Amino acid sequence: MKRSIMLAALLSIVATVAAHAEQRTTKSGVFSAEQAKNGELNFQSRCAACHGTDLIATNPEAPDLTDEGFKFGWIGKTVGNRFRNIRISMPQGSPRSLDDQTYLDIVTYILSFNGIPAGSKKLVPDLPTLEEIVIEKP
Repeated sequence: MKRSIMLAALLSIVATVAAHAEQRTTKSGVFSAEQAKNGELNFQSRCAACHGTDLIATNPEAPDLTDEGFKFGWIGKTVGNRFRNIRISMPQGSPRSLDDQTYLDIVTYILSFNGIPAGSKKLVPDLPTLEEIVIEKP
C-alpha cells in the first residue's frame, strides 16, 4: 500500500515537472514577422481609434496595450486567453465581427510591438494550441 502511494506521488511529480519543462512560451518565436506586420495594418485601421496608434489608449475606457498595460494584462497569460478575450469583446460595439485569423494577427502585432520576438512560422487560430503558449516578458 505504501509503495503504491509513493509511486503515485512520484509519477505525479514527474508529470508536473515534464509539463513545465515542455511549456511553450512566446520567447521561442511563435508567430512570423509578416503576420505581425499584417496585424499592424489591421490594428491601425480597426483598433487605433481607441487604443492609440502607439498602443497608448486615446479612449479613457480602453486599456493601454504597452508598458504597464501590457505587463499587467498580458504577461503570464496565454496567447489563447488574449485571443479569446479580444475576439469576444472587440471592436467595441461589434465583437466577433472580424475573422479569427485577423484577431490573431492583431494579437501578434501587440506582442511584437512589446518586444516579443517573431519566429519563422505563422500562428494559426487553433484555440487549444494557443492556450499552450504562455506570454513571457521579453
